[in-house]
Amino acid sequence: MSPTAVLGLLDMQHRALTGILDGTQKTVDYTYFIKLASFLQMPREKVIELYMIALESRFPTVTVSPEKIQFIKENFDLAALRKAGFIDSITDFEQIEQRLLVKLGLKSIFEYKRPGNDVAFSSGLIVPKNPLIRSFWIKAAMTVFEEIGNPYEYSRQALIEYFPQIRWHSTNVERGLTEVIRSLYKIGITVIYLPPLPTLQLRGATFAIDDKPCIVLTNYVGYYSTLWFALIHELYHVLFDWEDIKTDSYHLTDDDNDQLTVQHREKMANDFAREYLFSKEKTASVKRYINDNVYVNDYAKNNHVHPGLIYVFAAFDAGAGDRRAWGRAKQWDPTANAAIGSIDIPWHDQRSTEEIIKKRKRDLYL
Repeated sequence: MSPTAVLGLLDMQHRALTGILDGTQKTVDYTYFIKLASFLQMPREKVIELYMIALESRFPTVTVSPEKIQFIKENFDLAALRKAGFIDSITDFEQIEQRLLVKLGLKSIFEYKRPGNDVAFSSGLIVPKNPLIRSFWIKAAMTVFEEIGNPYEYSRQALIEYFPQIRWHSTNVERGLTEVIRSLYKIGITVIYLPPLPTLQLRGATFAIDDKPCIVLTNYVGYYSTLWFALIHELYHVLFDWEDIKTDSYHLTDDDNDQLTVQHREKMANDFAREYLFSKEKTASVKRYINDNVYVNDYAKNNHVHPGLIYVFAAFDAGAGDRRAWGRAKQWDPTANAAIGSIDIPWHDQRSTEEIIKKRKRDLYL
């Protein structure tokens, strides 16, 4: 029957009838249920039940318990997560809980536990500036690695043999990094990229998951060259500090860490990455020609690196106060975004980690 004919029989307005049927009418004259039950020859209770189901689908009444709200506040830096675009509000706890469950692969928010260990090379307790955001970042990374599930066994010898081939891939801004990641994956090393988070000054991290190295790259300074520096830095830890990392579960390359033992290991890794990519001696030799872009490009080509690394290292050697040097670096070094298009996992992505990695594995890791 047409709606018009039914309205005449029921003596109801069109808006009232459609509002009951599709659950958009919050306030209802209860005599309408009597009329509908009689017309449909159904029990009144059944008509009311169907209406309540339709109403609930339109206006969900799910609420987050006070216990969950307290737990979320105690374990997550909501202001930082909102600033990163991970959540839209710091008061909509239904959305916050759902986003956390989906991102971290949890069935219940109470399953979340902060990582028990800290930096692998610390000799005592370290109190980071923002332990909540650090713990979230670590858990998000571990969830991604577990979802990828690298099936290849890690081979240190294979890494040593592959190492000489890594540097020249930096010359290919759009595909070089992904090609290296694909090759490392097949020798048992999984590499992912996670965007930086507010207040978290990490350049990278190495995890031990299923006795295999798992590296996270991030880039809070935004330079293309620092992505490569971070990768080589972390690979140094894989080569020379793997047993310590396996014991402590992970190692964070943390600029905030002021412990001497950590600083020593970090300096060794930094020196290794610098020497491998473009040494201080080479930077000094090209310094007098640094304003000659053609010369620098040729020098970079002969040394199998992207010229941006030369400009960034030259600026770093000149010091933070040399604006001209950093201006050149900003001009000639691509942004990190140019290299991470196919590996980025944005915090604002609403999809589950499982869904994201399912496609990523087909495109990058298989």
